[in-house]
Order: sequence, then C-alpha cells, then structure tokens
Amino acid sequence: MNDLTPEYPFIHVYAQQKVHQPVIIKGNTEGLCVLLNALICALANRDSNGVAEVFCGDAEAFEVIVRLVNTHDELLPIPYQNYNEPK
Repeated sequence: MNDLTPEYPFIHVYAQQKVHQPVIIKGNTEGLCVLLNALICALANRDSNGVAEVFCGDAEAFEVIVRLVNTHDELLPIPYQNYNEPK
C-alpha cells in the first residue's frame, strides 16, 4: 500500500446519502490540519468563510468551505432530501 505524500493535504469527505447516516472525513495529518484551520478561521472571522484547499484520493484539488451560520434557514437546503426552497 502506498502512503499518502505527507506534504500535500489529502482529505475525503463522505457525505450522507440519507438521514441519520454519519459523515466520515478521512485524511492525512496535513489535510486534517488544513481543515482544522478552516474551522478556526470561520469561528474567528465571523464575516468570512474558512477555506481548506486540499486534494482527494485521486489527487484532484478542491476546496472545503466552512461557513458560520446563525439560523436554521441558512442551513437549507438539505442535500439528501427533496426540499422546495421558498422563493
């Protein structure tokens, strides 16, 4: 088995497919640290998003955006349900 290259932040977020399933986040140390920093940035800078620039298992780069919200409406729509967003 090949080890993940330590200098690149690798993470993979396995999203829920239906209600009550866990969300799983896997990553190397660098990837989890970048994600942690994005969480801290979102909390510390309430007017801006925290962003983690990482790679997934096939070495494709992507961003994880962490946004602090204050209401239930800001969490909608829920991606695994059919939800009609109010217009």
